[in-house]
Amino acid sequence: MRRMQSAVPAKRLLVRAKTVITCDTDVPQRGIDFNALGRIEDATMLIENGVITALAPSVTLSAVEGGRNEKRSSEELHLGNCVIVPGFVDAHAHPLFAGNREPDFAARTHGTPPPLGMRYTIEQTREALLDPEAFYERTIRPRLHAMLLHGTTTLETKTGYALHKPGETALLDLIAAHRDDADVPRLVATFLGAHALPPEFEIEREPGFIDYLIDQVVPAAAAHGAVYADAFCEPGFFSPEQTRRYLDAARLHGMRLRVHCDEMAYGGAAAMAAQLDVDAVDHCNYIKEEDVRAIAQRGIVAVACPATIEFLDLPQRAPVRSLLEAGALVALASDYNPGTSPCFNMQSVAYFGRKLFGLSAAEALYAVTRAAAHSLRRDAGTLRVGGPADFVALRIDSPEEFGWEFGGNLAAAVVKNGVLVQ
Repeated sequence: MRRMQSAVPAKRLLVRAKTVITCDTDVPQRGIDFNALGRIEDATMLIENGVITALAPSVTLSAVEGGRNEKRSSEELHLGNCVIVPGFVDAHAHPLFAGNREPDFAARTHGTPPPLGMRYTIEQTREALLDPEAFYERTIRPRLHAMLLHGTTTLETKTGYALHKPGETALLDLIAAHRDDADVPRLVATFLGAHALPPEFEIEREPGFIDYLIDQVVPAAAAHGAVYADAFCEPGFFSPEQTRRYLDAARLHGMRLRVHCDEMAYGGAAAMAAQLDVDAVDHCNYIKEEDVRAIAQRGIVAVACPATIEFLDLPQRAPVRSLLEAGALVALASDYNPGTSPCFNMQSVAYFGRKLFGLSAAEALYAVTRAAAHSLRRDAGTLRVGGPADFVALRIDSPEEFGWEFGGNLAAAVVKNGVLVQ
């Protein structure tokens, strides 16, 4: 399999901007403002070999540089009319699929059942995986590149549309081969083996599918680079008991855990996940007050997916304000997938987060950077000296406008690993 080499970062890049929001803070997310979130006006950032080595107001940094009495050449990036924020971290995404599910969307708009569904995506993805590298180049790479151009520099990347050992491992191999490519976000591999029942397993044999996953697919997924294991724990799909067996096996093989919880109905998924001390519980539209308390007390990140709620016109939303008031961290994610959230733009996700959950601009930015990175246990989502130079410069007059406009791309520049993407 051909592996694309990562671009070599510029040895020294000097960036100037009207405003930088660092998101490098220990202040709780609830009620945070941009000053507490790390606001630097008339800012200069110095990047060397992909790492931030200085970040301060321009006057201060100029004095420091002058005091060194050094004459070192630098590339310069002037973003004087922009607000720089950390590169977005999308903590829940399903980009590894083939096939067009527009007919399902059209059917929903007319109040009729979707004609294709998950089985169609499974069939199309399995067929595409007969030539994995062609599948990546023709379908996956352009999709991931578009995400990067909209500011997503770190992407949780789920499998789950092959649902058998050869297909799931092939998807994990694609992630491993391209996870650090320069033209896509930095990929974090999640094995979503318990996503749905594949066609070869009839409903009465569903326990047999869990056994198959545990005995054959989980060990192979670990060997092929899965960082996380995930499951769709939902009435009509996988029960808390089945999900717990699967996740216990994944943890024994070295994977960290996150779970789709109580998205369409309450089924006790979040309660089970809290007992397992997972890193993240996702969706959570139907969780109860006791679940909110458990999530907050155990330091689990709740990953809300507002674009899915909007796309499906779901009647119930995750209790984001209750979670924040309880002291939990809340991330916002795209849930990008062909059937229920064909939205890859985290700028629009921030808008939906503000509209549906009543988040402030600062809370929403925290949610798509620092909180999301923590859910993945990644050094991302902040701008700090010694940290990775991943950021997006937005064409907005002030940070308070973050999550106000939506539907387009406000990114004037995206930098990943110290390299200008656009």
